[in-house]
Amino acid sequence: MALQLFVGTVLIILCVINHALCLEVLLRRVKVSGQKWELRMPVLGHVVIMIIVVLGIFLAHTIEAWIWAIFYWLAEENETLSEAVYFSTVTFTTLGFGDITLSEDWRITSSLQAVSGILLFGWSTAFLVNVRAFYWRKHGMSAHIPPYLDHEEQSPKDK
Repeated sequence: MALQLFVGTVLIILCVINHALCLEVLLRRVKVSGQKWELRMPVLGHVVIMIIVVLGIFLAHTIEAWIWAIFYWLAEENETLSEAVYFSTVTFTTLGFGDITLSEDWRITSSLQAVSGILLFGWSTAFLVNVRAFYWRKHGMSAHIPPYLDHEEQSPKDK
């Protein structure tokens, strides 16, 4: 059991590092490319930016599912890499069909993957909501921003 927890922790750390790096790259791309897209397409530029952000987040999660899949395949828990990717994706998204299961040797590790998936999807959602709120605020659509995301200082007469 200790080995499963250790390996699971290492895989979680790898995924968190990947996620942090991917979101940092996305944030930098949004800062640089965002202004260009808004100049090219003043009305829909922010939509293109959101599409890029969603695809970038999808790529981050795909890499993370592959990290776990490669481990399962190398640990010989799945017969093929394709089966390992399928199992990893189903586990990472917490869908958990149960049509493929692991041996007792690595069962706990797969539950750690589900926990990491929940946390990383939550992190991605928070990132996406903040990017969306930034563009709503920028385009004067602050009525769409929930109060807990509206960080702009209000004047005393607005309160």
